[in-house]
Amino acid sequence: MTRNRTAGRPTASLITAQKITLAAQELLSKNGDFTMSQLAKKLGVAPSSLYNHVASRDEVLAGLSDHIAQGISTHELQEAAARVRASDLTARVARNLWVEATASWARSYRTAFSLSPALVTMLAVTPVRNAPGTLGMYEQVTSAFVAFGFTPRDALLTVEALEAFLLGSATDVDAPIDIFDPGQRASSHPTMAEGFAELGSTPQDEAFELGLAALLAGLSTRLP
Repeated sequence: MTRNRTAGRPTASLITAQKITLAAQELLSKNGDFTMSQLAKKLGVAPSSLYNHVASRDEVLAGLSDHIAQGISTHELQEAAARVRASDLTARVARNLWVEATASWARSYRTAFSLSPALVTMLAVTPVRNAPGTLGMYEQVTSAFVAFGFTPRDALLTVEALEAFLLGSATDVDAPIDIFDPGQRASSHPTMAEGFAELGSTPQDEAFELGLAALLAGLSTRLP
């Protein structure tokens, strides 16, 4: 007969990298930050047991970064880069191809990071050197950009320029839909009031697409 395990702290063997990552994500979303002691408590183990699996808080953040990176698609960019390498495309066709493929990556990036504003704030300043999955994603993006003619330096600068917009857009997903409603001050702010009345139900998505199109159009002029 199978015996039920007695109640209490789970053994260290029940701790997995995925459980650590998801627990850290929940703490970040709820509290805006976390300590290793808080993470151990959430997992129901002693801090010493947690340190048997991760060496530091930075390692936990690296794992969380890799977890988020799994939701970011570079497929269209890689396919577009392969097409450029294999064909002698005109500058116009190549530029349009880069814009479309980069837009696809950007949309998946925004979606992946839109889990919580705290997640965006924390991971935006977390170095990627210890996050192999995240590094792999950036390598695929930058190497695709280089295939289109960017230098490696310009490829990284372009990624950083896009990220500044994408991380802000990911945070904006959680903004209240009436954030620009002047309310009782509508009469003294008629332009705001009129604009808000016509925003519709998806202003964040429309603003994102508007900004993305403008940003990519400008960046594409840097292609050789």
